Amino acid sequence: MLLDGAKRDRAVWPGDLGIAGTTAYLGLGDAGLESVYYALETMFLYQNTSTGQLPFAGPTTGSWRRGAKSDTYHAWTLIACFNYAIFTRDEAWVANRWTNITAGVDYILRALDASGSVGLAEQVETNDWARLGGGGYNSALNALNYHALFSLASLAADTTTDSNGRADQAETWAAAAAKLKTSYNDVLWDASASQYRDNETAAGALLFPQDGNALALQYNLTLSPTQASSVSAALLRNWHAIGPVTPELPDTISPFISSIEVLAHFTARKPRRGLRLIRRTWGYMLDSPLMTGITLVEGMSANGSLYYRSQRGYNYDAAYTSHSHSWSTGPTQALSFKVVGLEVVGWGRWRFEPQMGDLKRAETGWWDGKGGEYGAVVVVEGGDDGGQGKEGVLEAEILTPDGTEGSIEIPYCEVLFVDGQRWDGSRLQGGGRTKIRGEGCRASC
Repeated sequence: MLLDGAKRDRAVWPGDLGIAGTTAYLGLGDAGLESVYYALETMFLYQNTSTGQLPFAGPTTGSWRRGAKSDTYHAWTLIACFNYAIFTRDEAWVANRWTNITAGVDYILRALDASGSVGLAEQVETNDWARLGGGGYNSALNALNYHALFSLASLAADTTTDSNGRADQAETWAAAAAKLKTSYNDVLWDASASQYRDNETAAGALLFPQDGNALALQYNLTLSPTQASSVSAALLRNWHAIGPVTPELPDTISPFISSIEVLAHFTARKPRRGLRLIRRTWGYMLDSPLMTGITLVEGMSANGSLYYRSQRGYNYDAAYTSHSHSWSTGPTQALSFKVVGLEVVGWGRWRFEPQMGDLKRAETGWWDGKGGEYGAVVVVEGGDDGGQGKEGVLEAEILTPDGTEGSIEIPYCEVLFVDGQRWDGSRLQGGGRTKIRGEGCRASC
């Protein structure tokens, strides 16, 4: 079972699964997916049968014993369900747990309906990753709700049959996601700050959180590439010598939220920013004499010490901070899914979109949940002047499983060849190896 701190809580925290679940898949294959399975099954076992709400934490925690609930962690669990489904393509599991998933989505839809014309969910259960603030029409919560609705709508569409009725659900959930996205920008966007507010309240309007903005960027709540670029740039205001000091939990560097930010910069097609953040924060974890030479630290104070959350429940006890927290492993999926660029994006669907930044060669590989294999090698020559006239060449070879299909998105190359033939933009069938060559390529910014 996938838990959080190996030497501390040893409990299921579903918020962690947004990062940790994908790392388990990439790093451990079937064993990793099995650990995610049991974590999700634990959440389903204790799902509220009346409301559909999923637990904040596993049953061994003090939070559980106190009856604590969380709207954000509810959404994180649903996102983890989507990820598990597309990584395994386990039709029996999806069918067996579809009632639970539907109940969880209905919980979100009721919250959206309760807001009337606002079109956003109010954060009633404010327990989260330990951040301050929150409440109201919270930006992090509604970004998570959007992705849960959007992704599960695609899963419903991909697995629908004449008898299971998921086509109607797919349409309803996709429409709700689209409406939420419009409301999100109407209510929470602050053009003067180029960021999303924490919420609509007077206090929330003055807080521009790392989590809400990173999640909005990662999950495509922005309305244009220009807006996405501006949010990516605005997030740099939080950066200090060893990483972003998160506004929603002062004096704190959170590798969990910074993992989301890393992925967000790649979503905005700013790979050099993503790589800079990895080197800055995770490089510090590797090199600092205060650390243990690993990159799984739960969190740090702004000065790089282990006095994480000292004023937020940890009582100035640096020994309590976990050195084995899988929620800090965002660079694992960033390097595989974003830098090398081969990513599983749907049921039997993948996308190849390498964003190499300042790197010249990168490769990845992992086992699919069906026993197939994914892999890719990317080599870039030239095109390293920031697009000021010098054009480069991209050479890649990808390996994908049978029974899948995918797309290529390399907009910075003028022309692409697939297995020696000029590519016409069509989807590619998985199974075996495919060679890709890009010419007239400009460097990723």
